[in-house]
Amino acid sequence: MLLLSVGVSAQNVGIGTTNPDNSAVLDVTSTTQGFLPPRMTKTQRDAIASPQVGLTIFNTTSNCLETWEGTVWFGPCAIQATSYPAGAKFCNGIVTKVVDVLNPITAKTWMDRNLGASQRATSSSDAGASGDLYQWGRASDGHQCRTSSASSILSGTNQTSNENFITSPSAPFDWRSPQNNNLWQGVNGVNNPCPSGYRIPTEAELNAERLSWSTSNAAGALASPLKLPLAGQRTAANGTAFFQGSEAFYWSSTVSGTISRMLVFNNSGSIMANSTRASGNAVRCIKLETLIGGIGTLNCNNAIFTGTLKKDEVANGVSVSVPYSGGNGGSHSGQTVASTGVIGLTATLVSGSFVNGADSLNYIISGTPTSGGIGIFALNIGGQTCNINVIVNIFDICNPNNPTAIVDVTNPVTGKIWMDRNLGSNRAALNSTDAQSYGSLFQWGRVTDGHQCVNRYSGDGVTTSSTRDTPSSGDVTGHGDFIIDFLDWRSPQNNNLWQGVNGVNNPCPSGYRLPTNAEWEGERLSWVQPPISSGNNEAGAIASPLKLPLAGVRGIAGQFIETGVNGLYWSSTVNGTSAGAMTFGEGVAALETNAARIFGLSVRCLKN
Repeated sequence: MLLLSVGVSAQNVGIGTTNPDNSAVLDVTSTTQGFLPPRMTKTQRDAIASPQVGLTIFNTTSNCLETWEGTVWFGPCAIQATSYPAGAKFCNGIVTKVVDVLNPITAKTWMDRNLGASQRATSSSDAGASGDLYQWGRASDGHQCRTSSASSILSGTNQTSNENFITSPSAPFDWRSPQNNNLWQGVNGVNNPCPSGYRIPTEAELNAERLSWSTSNAAGALASPLKLPLAGQRTAANGTAFFQGSEAFYWSSTVSGTISRMLVFNNSGSIMANSTRASGNAVRCIKLETLIGGIGTLNCNNAIFTGTLKKDEVANGVSVSVPYSGGNGGSHSGQTVASTGVIGLTATLVSGSFVNGADSLNYIISGTPTSGGIGIFALNIGGQTCNINVIVNIFDICNPNNPTAIVDVTNPVTGKIWMDRNLGSNRAALNSTDAQSYGSLFQWGRVTDGHQCVNRYSGDGVTTSSTRDTPSSGDVTGHGDFIIDFLDWRSPQNNNLWQGVNGVNNPCPSGYRLPTNAEWEGERLSWVQPPISSGNNEAGAIASPLKLPLAGVRGIAGQFIETGVNGLYWSSTVNGTSAGAMTFGEGVAALETNAARIFGLSVRCLKN
């Protein structure tokens, strides 16, 4: 002390000065040295037993000066230099401070006060801590101010044109029409009102906080690290604010039908409950973290396929969309799955996030299938598993050990080059009723997925495909059943499936395609011209270079009719809800323009 310049009075002490300031108990003065508080790590700080309010240390883990305020260590590092969404409006000019608080039970980090609050709650009825009252899904556009005007004009967009609290006294009791379920999910939610790096909590996260309280009521909410006050509510009917100091209503990002979910508590108890979206509730923001994504169901049975796969051809533009439900808004790292059954294929899902609720996952299929048949992908994502079955085409999936041979034949009259036999047949026809030449019967626009398989004669080794009465919503069904009892196997219809060698579902071998109506008409007219000159009927069909047999039809109920009596051959031409075909029998041959696409007809491929 003899070496220090010390000033002492009855009320204060000065170090480095003989005249300490009257307002300070201790006045340390220097122009060459600083004040050095106790320095310790976060772990050492947290080990301090019963710290007194105002205790100050320097945290060497975060390199911050921190003070114990009774429930949390507070300091400059806790006040984040964080920005709010562009255009955000603040009631009474109060920008909510961003101060973190951790609940050690749930391990979640939150803002320590409600959006719009000027302070952290000191009591359950602390008006300064109650903050603003938001309608679910709205941005901080001014409507959340407790004194904002009310209007009954609903918004047709995600962002409103004014700052009014929009009342909605009738169903579905929402400020937006039509409703939008995807406005507040995640930090990138369309109208997320929280500062950067924060988001609206899910119902599960709010409920976990509720369950961590010492008592399941307002007292427990205030005693928790979040210090949740009784912030009240604003009614959807007329915008009146009520219950401040007696009830609390806190939004989650979770939706359920036309309503959303919220946390409700008062002095008596607490629950998770439904709330109409036009109601004004309090908002407490949770800090961004890597929320592990999860889903409730993964529905491979309703997967929608795009593109087609063929043996020994590189997959191009092939994908499958798999629906799911019960998403929690969390992230997933994607997955890559190799095929079994038919090998050589890979299904890839890029990393991303599940939505809250229902959506679909899009898998891109790549690679070169080494055989025909069914490729199986075992999916495992978000805690759910299921198998996707994809069909790999060969020229005859019905009899892979004896596929349709590719033999060219030319009609000298038309100059067109065709395959000399029907798809699925063992040989070119020997006569009009040669069963081994009949081949398969395709529904218009479908791939060679097995639906076309028909047992034509004893010992052919082919099993006739089963039937089902459920139409497909995609271009590829994912099964080999013959679809019955409709006008088309696909709903809604797709007119662009069989046109050209690059047709979406072109069943012909590489370099071949379905003929058009005009090309079939050219063939039919050639039957009565030299050198054929055999007639406009079945005789002309079998006498022509194509040697077309009477392969019959598979009907709307899956039955086989007209076998050995009539021949009906698909074209790529569509006509309204129907498609074109060339038909012939004992009487006459003609061009058919109104064949129902649900029928199973023969296919003869034309060289491109």
